[in-house]
Amino acid sequence: MEQKTAYLVDFDGTITTRDLSSELAAYYGGNEYMKIENEYRRRNIPIKIWLRRIARHLPPDLKLLETKALQWADIRPGFERFLEHARENDSPVIVASDGFGFYIEPIFEEKGFLSKVSRIYRNETYESPQGLKIKNPHAHRICEVCGNCKAAHVVGLKEEGYSVIYIGDGSNDRFGASWSDFICARDSLAKICREQNFNYSQWIDFYDIIKVKKPESYDRSLISLCCPLGDGVK
Repeated sequence: MEQKTAYLVDFDGTITTRDLSSELAAYYGGNEYMKIENEYRRRNIPIKIWLRRIARHLPPDLKLLETKALQWADIRPGFERFLEHARENDSPVIVASDGFGFYIEPIFEEKGFLSKVSRIYRNETYESPQGLKIKNPHAHRICEVCGNCKAAHVVGLKEEGYSVIYIGDGSNDRFGASWSDFICARDSLAKICREQNFNYSQWIDFYDIIKVKKPESYDRSLISLCCPLGDGVK
């Protein structure tokens, strides 16, 4: 019996052409955003801290922020056809985001994609009297690096019997990608794949993803960048 394949897909900068969390941060955060962003790029702070510090500079109005995100949400070419291809091949599409995340379902609803994805794992952003707050329901139990442990989602899919194709663009995708059976990478993730000597395919749009052959599942524990069932980042 042929092994089935699942797709684990990043959202910001992958499904959308722009990173909406960063766009909102830059729009409302100004110079403070750049200070925080530079710390993150130097890896002085993890994405978990980036989210919490940026949230202080956003208006505590999720409806306003959702409206902005909907205005800026351009979907990368080929995504709708990719969803059809996945359905035709009985391959679930799982979206995992380590951004603010609150805009994912509204965007999918507006574009008609919500019923076509199998699961969405994201952080939770909510209003409070002290401003916007972030919850990380899918974080590792002790690791402080990621707000959403994408590596755990990949491992979970493999335990369900799927081989996993990881699709992403950012440096924070490196952990989930390192556990997958094949990587479709662009931008920062592609650079990391080259540095780590990971087997990957460079992609431009989702039409490129459709062409990728289903991989066999194999053990990535020795070359992975983290231990989602252990202590987290190595």
